[in-house]
Amino acid sequence: MKIRELLNWSSESLTNSSSPDIDAWVLIKFVLQVDDAWLIANEQTSIDAQNVVQIQKLVESRKHGIPVAYLTNSQEFWSKNLYVDSRVLVPRSETETLVEIVLRFAQSIQSPTILELGTGSGAIAIALSSELPHAKVIATDISQDALAVATTNFKNWKSTNVDIIKADWFVGLETRRFDLICSNPPYVACNDPHLEQLELQYEPKFALISGEDGLDAMRQIVREAPDYLHSNGWLILEHAYHQAIQVQAIMESAHFEDIHSEKDLTGHFRVSCGRKSG
Repeated sequence: MKIRELLNWSSESLTNSSSPDIDAWVLIKFVLQVDDAWLIANEQTSIDAQNVVQIQKLVESRKHGIPVAYLTNSQEFWSKNLYVDSRVLVPRSETETLVEIVLRFAQSIQSPTILELGTGSGAIAIALSSELPHAKVIATDISQDALAVATTNFKNWKSTNVDIIKADWFVGLETRRFDLICSNPPYVACNDPHLEQLELQYEPKFALISGEDGLDAMRQIVREAPDYLHSNGWLILEHAYHQAIQVQAIMESAHFEDIHSEKDLTGHFRVSCGRKSG
């Protein structure tokens, strides 16, 4: 079978996917271990039966909803290919908005100290450490499995200015203070219909769901964060596209100042920020 024929078959088979052409392209590149330029130049090249079978198996797995990132153990974030598997959430492009905002706040600090709560794959911490080589980044997670994945990525990307700690939000950090605290915590309500999506069936629920309204983790983080921030330090939180007003209200109840929300590339208010008073 020629590559173009296999691409067409794969794309047509992925009826459950919102991006069947992209998924087919990525899976075939993964099996053949080639780049985009090679695939474009060799669409009429025949591939052996063993590779065809492997691609067909991956397409079948994708049809059942397994994310492409789990099938290839790879996801790009901040122009870096990260190792991912079912122990962690797949990093989303909208989370790059959180990184951009943290970087903006960090510009005015010579050697910023940054805490990332719930690091998962380590995507945010790696992005920050690469852009801020003089910063000290602490990345935490309660999941030992997630920490194992993050550690792999920290080693792969030589993130020497990141320390990783097993912690349940702030537990274990009592004596530390930071210039910036950021997090992409769980923010999905336990009865949210989006949880029925095929792909989400394979991602760790503890990293998605946070109580009846999705804001339990947000409330705890906002309530406790002032004790771990320097004066005028910032708390930066990612949330669902419809939660900005609620998160702002939670920050107001904890006496943060300069509270505001910022939009992601799709135009949704995705990240809310608050400053601890000086």
